Amino acid sequence: MRRRSHLAVTLVALLTVGASIVTTTPRGSALAADPQHQLAATQAQLADARAARESLQARLDQQRGRLAELQVQAGNLASALDLARAELADVSARYDQVAALLVQVRGQVDEMKRRLDQLNAQIAELDGQLKKVAADIERRTQELKTREALLQDHLRSAYAESQTSLLEVLLSASSLDDATTQMSYLLTVSEQDSALAEQIRTIRAELDTRRKTLDEGRRALDQARLEAAAQANALHLREGQLTKMEAQLAALKAAADEKRAAQEAALNASLQAKGDVEAQIAAVQRAAAAQERLVSQLQNQAAALQAQIDEARRQAEAEAARRRAAEEAGDAISASGYQWPEAGRNVTQEWGPTSFVLEPSYTYRGVYYAHFHAGIDISNGCGTPIMAAKEGVVVASGQPLLPFDTGFGVVIQHEGGIQTWYWHMQPRVVVSPGQIVLGGTVVGYEGSTGNSTGCHLHFATNLNGVWENPRNWLP
Repeated sequence: MRRRSHLAVTLVALLTVGASIVTTTPRGSALAADPQHQLAATQAQLADARAARESLQARLDQQRGRLAELQVQAGNLASALDLARAELADVSARYDQVAALLVQVRGQVDEMKRRLDQLNAQIAELDGQLKKVAADIERRTQELKTREALLQDHLRSAYAESQTSLLEVLLSASSLDDATTQMSYLLTVSEQDSALAEQIRTIRAELDTRRKTLDEGRRALDQARLEAAAQANALHLREGQLTKMEAQLAALKAAADEKRAAQEAALNASLQAKGDVEAQIAAVQRAAAAQERLVSQLQNQAAALQAQIDEARRQAEAEAARRRAAEEAGDAISASGYQWPEAGRNVTQEWGPTSFVLEPSYTYRGVYYAHFHAGIDISNGCGTPIMAAKEGVVVASGQPLLPFDTGFGVVIQHEGGIQTWYWHMQPRVVVSPGQIVLGGTVVGYEGSTGNSTGCHLHFATNLNGVWENPRNWLP
């Protein structure tokens, strides 16, 4: 009785499921493993493909940013080179300024080369990634074909098996328990084929993602290569122009050195003509030491004078109309607001190391020089008016270096820790300490007082205790 009941239950289950779920016994090694595990692995690969695409997009955005930076740098470099070229057209006595500008341009060229190298390295890395994506597409395509063929084989077998009567399958079993086992196995086979179909769909989605990634990456790579080539050509052109200008600057330096040597030879000859060279040198050294002490003292007073400096700035703003009129008349003012202290620009001795023995020793930026001219000498004739180079507060006037130097002069404190010195004036100094002056205000007249070889103005700039080249501020 129990055996007949068991048979009835089995027949009902067969009729309910139907012949459509009957499949053949699995073939091949692909279904020997757990189908759910394979499906999970395939889904993980799809997620990896999508993540790789997002990573590639981020890298492409970064690369576009670097291309934009290169284009901006190329524009800046072009502007800097144009400026340097214009400067070289009129550099009869401005070698130091032009040389510093070309050093800056050379630094820009080197930075642009570094960024271009980084871009090319990224292009190479991106090319390697795209090759890997292409290889993955090829590998996964082969896997997809294998699984599709396997599923088609299963479907054909299932169709052939479905032609056999379910009852015959059941009755051909050696026992009813064997028939039940076979039925359960057939149901499992159906789940495996379903998992295989889902795996195929997932692989197709993954391949679609990888193909889109490859196409987008190749387009971006082609564009990056075109841009990199264009920037490399521009850089090559700029380097050629820079090299040519550096050669011109070398010739200019030789001419400037020759002119400076001639000036210094004339100064030394003038000194020898006056006699008692040793005594004059000793006096100059003492005067230089006193000058350094006065610089330090005036620097300490700068903070207390800030309010007066601010007032000078306010008055300078009110003087804007006068400046514009001066510029239209040809009296140029630099971007930092400084102008030449005399209407004429006849420079008779430049700033820096010299062979003129009357100049004192000085250590500049860690380098000791036996003779160093801490300003520029301008000669336009005795009595030429001397003007303040910029608005500021007079902090010293008259003979502030007595008894070491009998020369008459004026020292003006400006904002930013800058002092301008005007020396060898005639005794009729027209300004006094604490007085606010504007750019262009007459502060004295060209003379030959103190340690001087003739009428001229010694114009110097001191930045926070260091003598710097006045041309760095002049127009």
